[in-house]
Amino acid sequence: MGGYVGSFNTRTEWQIDVSVLEVAIAVAVSSVWCMIAPVLGPRLGFVDMPDRDARLKVHRRPAVPLGGIGVFAGVHLGLAVGDRFNLGLFVASAVVLVLGLIDDRLGLSPIVRLGVELTAGVLLMGFAFEDSLGPARFLIGVIIVVITINAVNLFDGLDGLAGSAAIVAAIGLALMAANRDIEPAFSLILAVALVGFIPLNWHPARVFLGDNGAYVVGLLLAFAMLQVGRGGSLIELAAPVSLLGVFALDLVVAILRRLLNARPLFEGDRSHIYDQLVDRGLSVPTVALLAGAGEATVATIALAVDNWFTGVAVLVLVAALLLIMIGSAAAAGFLQREPS
Repeated sequence: MGGYVGSFNTRTEWQIDVSVLEVAIAVAVSSVWCMIAPVLGPRLGFVDMPDRDARLKVHRRPAVPLGGIGVFAGVHLGLAVGDRFNLGLFVASAVVLVLGLIDDRLGLSPIVRLGVELTAGVLLMGFAFEDSLGPARFLIGVIIVVITINAVNLFDGLDGLAGSAAIVAAIGLALMAANRDIEPAFSLILAVALVGFIPLNWHPARVFLGDNGAYVVGLLLAFAMLQVGRGGSLIELAAPVSLLGVFALDLVVAILRRLLNARPLFEGDRSHIYDQLVDRGLSVPTVALLAGAGEATVATIALAVDNWFTGVAVLVLVAALLLIMIGSAAAAGFLQREPS
């Protein structure tokens, strides 16, 4: 792959090799767990109760925040039956799963969460990739893991929202992997495991991802991005990382909004873009569908850019796309609104 601004690439032959059994196991395990979780969760003390004043939580009935276990099990069992099991990925995702379960049950400080996320990132970069990584790629990989985990967690604020966007992102990463002649099976297995979760997470949800699920999905998406970008230069990570899409947009806007309003960065609020859309009269399912459509738009642009441009051109175009998205959010009034 070249590194010249404006050089063109006409890769069009996509080969996607994933078995029906791998897909069936991933979706079945995830969906069966999500049917068991509403019964098991309350017995284990995992129930997400609505806020009386709806200050932060907008759901109106109790739900079980254990969806991450189903996605975790579905992905790794799907990989295992296809002889694709990755011990490093399993350990790193298990670390954030446990972190999330403890956080869901007891609550943890931001410093503790960040420390464990960094540990998981180091484990992933150190043991999940067979090829030797230089210091720069290793460090950037850890940063991508931590950012993606937190971006997914912040975006997981409405029924069906994060799951819908993550399904689209995973499919986009599978197509980008195939376009780069990289095995796309992992991203497809992740996508179908999320498909197994989404029915019981759709509004009105009975099962949430919870912190455990948001952390797991974030780490798995980060692994997929790094896997797609592993064969080229560091610049060529830009296209797969751009598939953070709506997650990245909400993360950046949330940080800017809190800074502008002198609010603590780690304090929750109900002024995320998706919250404001609901406050403006859109239904929760509509916002979830809009998130999926927005992520699909980003994925389509990213695939086109990755297919036609290489090197620095990808980085410039991806950066321009993010700036346009942030500018549009600001123009629509999503940036300045005081958190309630």
